[in-house]
Amino acid sequence: MNILAIETSCDIASVSILEDNNLILELKESSVKNHSEALMPLIDKLLKETNLTLDDIDLFAVDNGPRFFYRY
Repeated sequence: MNILAIETSCDIASVSILEDNNLILELKESSVKNHSEALMPLIDKLLKETNLTLDDIDLFAVDNGPRFFYRY
């Protein structure tokens, strides 16, 4: 099972690909002030570097954090 994990709950935006329980690749962007601008390029780069497409992803995992995407 291929998992695309997205983490946006802190100052560092992070995306990773896991195959079952094994980390294949993780990319981080630590100078992000606006995760919404960095997230799609990070995912695109991650997929290109792992030679995967969105069709190869079986599960999307995302956090529900207190920062940039989760504000009231």
